[in-house]
Amino acid sequence: MEETLTKSLPMVFENQDQDVSLVERYLAGDVTAFDEIMIRYERQIYRVCYRFVENRDDAMDLAQDVFIKAFEHLSGFRRESSLKTWLYRIAINHCINHVKKNSQEFVEVNEYTGSIRPSVQAYLEHQEQREQFRRMIKHLPPKQKAILELRINEQLSYEEIAKISGRTVSTIKASVFFALEKLRKLAKHV
Repeated sequence: MEETLTKSLPMVFENQDQDVSLVERYLAGDVTAFDEIMIRYERQIYRVCYRFVENRDDAMDLAQDVFIKAFEHLSGFRRESSLKTWLYRIAINHCINHVKKNSQEFVEVNEYTGSIRPSVQAYLEHQEQREQFRRMIKHLPPKQKAILELRINEQLSYEEIAKISGRTVSTIKASVFFALEKLRKLAKHV
């Protein structure tokens, strides 16, 4: 495990260094650097947006809005977190606002990949059960849905989710726990 972590750390730092370089180039007047940022993160941001609205066109529009906001505010990027975390925060907040504004339900769970209780993992292994889970998750408050989305689908750590959401790690862990408890109770009635 340590060996795997040690091998992956240089790649993480390399990506962050490349991100910092791109931001610095953009701030120095090289607008093509922002194109490179978009290319690096467009799939990930689109995926997040798609899971909120479950519609390709809407997800593309939301992702485009996210990059417009990032473009407009990149000069305010303080480097307190990674560029990826900053972009995810913009995407999650924008999607939550969109969902609230349009009263749509969101979040699609394709597969279980996090380190959450085995009973949930077993529940998600079958396609029919995944669909039930998908319907149940729509009953969660938007912020809990967003946190669960980042934890399960995007496989982000609690620390990364805390940075994205601006909350503490313990708050994120509690949100995941309570969301899963709600889902377990709903599963008993399905």
